[in-house]
Amino acid sequence: MVVDSRSPADRAPTGTAFRELDRVRTLAEVIGEDGERVPVGSTGTIVAVWGAGAAFDVEFTRPVEALAAIAPEDLVLVERAGA
Repeated sequence: MVVDSRSPADRAPTGTAFRELDRVRTLAEVIGEDGERVPVGSTGTIVAVWGAGAAFDVEFTRPVEALAAIAPEDLVLVERAGA
């Protein structure tokens, strides 16, 4: 039997590359929930994980303030939460 001794906050949901509070960068332009255009290369923070990693809510403050649901293939990790 293998036991994962990390705290729940240090574990990503099964099958996801990202977890809440990770800093990520966009690989494609995305549209925020209020219609804002978030350019390619924008950095934001994951604030929610949906469908075991099928999508992530990412909050941006620059270059525009926006919240957007983004597929994992449109994101790259910048900094792991708690690192």
